[in-house]
Amino acid sequence: MLDQTSRPLRVAVLSSAGGGGGGIAAKRMADALDSQPDMQADFLSGEFFGGFLPPEVAPMISFSNRKLTDTHYTLEYPGYSRAWLVDFLAGYDVVNIHWASYLLGLAELDQLSRRGTRMLFMLHDFHYLTGGCHYPAGCTRMTMGCTNCPQFDDTLGDINFVPINLRIKQGLFARPNVHLAAPSKYLRDQAVTTGMVPESRAHVLRNAYVPVETDLPWPDDGTIRILVIADSLTERRKGMPLALESLNQLAARLESEQPGRPVVAHFVGAADEALKTALAQSRLAYHLHGRITDHAKLVEIFTLCDIVLSCSFEDNWPNILVEAGAYGCVPVVGPGHGCEEFARGYAIGAVTPDYEARSFATALLGVMAAVPDRATREANARRIRADHQPDLIASTFRSIADQMHQLVPSG
Repeated sequence: MLDQTSRPLRVAVLSSAGGGGGGIAAKRMADALDSQPDMQADFLSGEFFGGFLPPEVAPMISFSNRKLTDTHYTLEYPGYSRAWLVDFLAGYDVVNIHWASYLLGLAELDQLSRRGTRMLFMLHDFHYLTGGCHYPAGCTRMTMGCTNCPQFDDTLGDINFVPINLRIKQGLFARPNVHLAAPSKYLRDQAVTTGMVPESRAHVLRNAYVPVETDLPWPDDGTIRILVIADSLTERRKGMPLALESLNQLAARLESEQPGRPVVAHFVGAADEALKTALAQSRLAYHLHGRITDHAKLVEIFTLCDIVLSCSFEDNWPNILVEAGAYGCVPVVGPGHGCEEFARGYAIGAVTPDYEARSFATALLGVMAAVPDRATREANARRIRADHQPDLIASTFRSIADQMHQLVPSG
């Protein structure tokens, strides 16, 4: 092995794109690592490699049958490999793989792992633990080989490749030089539960975040502002119909219990006509901002809002909770995944007992009745910022890399 004390640790951070939650987190990770004197990180995306895998190898479509969920489903027909790319990546000390579908093929990942290269998969969803789905939607077949996948649309592709994809991933994680990390303990523990990777090679590694330096107005005008945000507001996993019904029930209860109490909902994300119609028919005042890619504009909304509402049925450690929390928003979320872990970990906001609209409406009312004062909001924001600041994330990454170095046989 290379003498790690003689030069900075060289890290390749791979992501299919710089956009979306996983892509944004990957770029922030690369920047955090590269800011350290003992590390050099290169962010490698599709643009760097001059394109993606051939479409006959990794078709850029969703193979979801949209029965259990409409969350993206990725299938690869494995076997395609570029020797020059494997050689190039093997020159790094650590290859940090985020969501790299379409960028790096399973055969290439397999060959890289066989060469003993230290590989750290950063899980932003379940994809590297399954035959192709990104969230299991209640399915447990990933522990049984992903055969007869209930999410796969066999009119779009060959379902026989789903368990093959999983077997290759299982082979990757069976090797001692391959570790995984996730920003939530929830997803890390799910990975260990599958049996694919031992606990000693599964880590919790938060996403890095550098807050925008800005004034925090937190208007004291009596209005409660509720943020509902997702890259796509129409993805069923995000529970937008439930969020709308919860807000409608909140509005009805306010009319009877607290008439005149001003509440405004801010919706951020891509919306279709059906959602726009549903919003127009809702009982609550709202603003529909659309999808926003300019982070400074998002921050303007974060700083105005008091509560961030997530009715997501499955999630990891969403950037939106971290980012909104870094400006004082408190979460109201559902149970059973990383959103609950976030709210309970910081002891802020509320976690509903179930996924019923009345429960979310009750939780919102409870949080509205005890909106933190400025000093408490600033203290909460400082805690969240501290846990995601780049120096700490880079230090944790370096500690994981050192553990990997110790476990990989030399020679």
